[in-house]
Amino acid sequence: MAKEEWKTILSIGMENGTIDLKAKKTLDGKFSYRRVITEMEEGMKHFSSAETKNEAMALLDEYSWLSLFPLYIEDSIKAAVQKRILNHRYRNESVFDAWIESCFPKNYEKEVKLANWILTSRKTMVLTGAGMSTESNLPDFRSEKGWWKQIDPRTVATPEALYRNYSLFADFYAGRIEALTNTAPHGGHLILAALEEQGLIDGIATQNVDGLHKKAGNEKVYELHGSLDKIYCHDCGKQAAVHDLKQKSKCGCGGRLRPGVVLFGEMLPKETWTSALGEIETADLVLVIGTSLEVYPANQLHSMTKGRTVYINTEINEQAGDFDLCIEGKAKEILESLNDFLQDNSILD
Repeated sequence: MAKEEWKTILSIGMENGTIDLKAKKTLDGKFSYRRVITEMEEGMKHFSSAETKNEAMALLDEYSWLSLFPLYIEDSIKAAVQKRILNHRYRNESVFDAWIESCFPKNYEKEVKLANWILTSRKTMVLTGAGMSTESNLPDFRSEKGWWKQIDPRTVATPEALYRNYSLFADFYAGRIEALTNTAPHGGHLILAALEEQGLIDGIATQNVDGLHKKAGNEKVYELHGSLDKIYCHDCGKQAAVHDLKQKSKCGCGGRLRPGVVLFGEMLPKETWTSALGEIETADLVLVIGTSLEVYPANQLHSMTKGRTVYINTEINEQAGDFDLCIEGKAKEILESLNDFLQDNSILD
C-alpha cells in the first residue's frame, strides 16, 4: 500500500512566507492535520500538528490569517473557512473580496458580504417599502400595476377626499382592508421576524400600512405611515370598528371614520418617526428593502446613519448611488439567499 503524502488543503500568503494547512489520511481512514509556517528569507519551516479539523482550524486562529490573502482553498476545508469568513470583521475590502471569490459560489458575492455585515454588526435596522409586500400579492403604488395607476390618489388619499368624496374614500380603504384578511406574510417577512428573534436585526421601520411585519412575528416595528388595522373618527379621534367604515357609519360626534394611515399632506406620527430616526441614527447597518426612494421623508432615513447602508430592490435607480451595497432582485428571493448564509454559518462548529 502506498504511503499517504501530506496534501495542502489551505494556503495563505503572508509577507516573506506562507501559512499552509496540510492533511494526510491515516491507516484507520481518518485524517491528521499539520500547520506549516514557511519563512522564505530564513528558509525555515515550523510545524504544528492536530488530530481533527477543528483543532487544525484552531491552530490557524493563532494567527490573523483572515486578514491575509488566500492562495489556495481545497473544497474539503471550504465549509469551515466560510464560517470564519462570515464572522470576521474585515478592515481591508480587497482581502475580504479575495476570500469571498475563493470560497463562495459565484453570483452570491453581495449576499455573502451582507451576511458578514449583519453577523458583525452591533445594531442593524431595516427600512421597508411597498416592494416588500408585492410578493404577498399586494399591489405597490407607483409601478405599472400599482394603486396610483388605477386610481388618482387625490380622490382617495387626501384629507380633502374624505369630505368631498367620502363614499369612494371609504370603499377604497374598506376594499384594501378586506384584501388583507386573506393576505399572509411571505417567506421574506418570516425571515426578518426570525432574524429579530435571533438578535441579528434590531427593528423595522416600514412605509407599509398592511401590518404584515407584525403578523409575521416582528415585535419592534415602526409604522411610519400608520396602519390599516386602526379605524378612528377624523374629528374626535374615537376608535371604531372596520365594519363601521365599510357601512360608512358616522361617529357619535357626527364625524367621518377613516383608517389610521397617513394621507397625502398629513404629518407622519411624531413619536413613531422620532423613535425610528433615533434607532437608525445609532445603527451600524441599515437595510433598505423594496422602496422606490421617492417618498419624503422616509427616503431620507438611510442617510441619517453613520453606519453602512444596503439597498435591495427590483430596480436600482440613480438615488441608490450613496448606498454602500446595492442588490437587485425581489425582496423574498434576496432574503432567502441571504438567510442561507446566515443560518449555515452563524455558529462555528
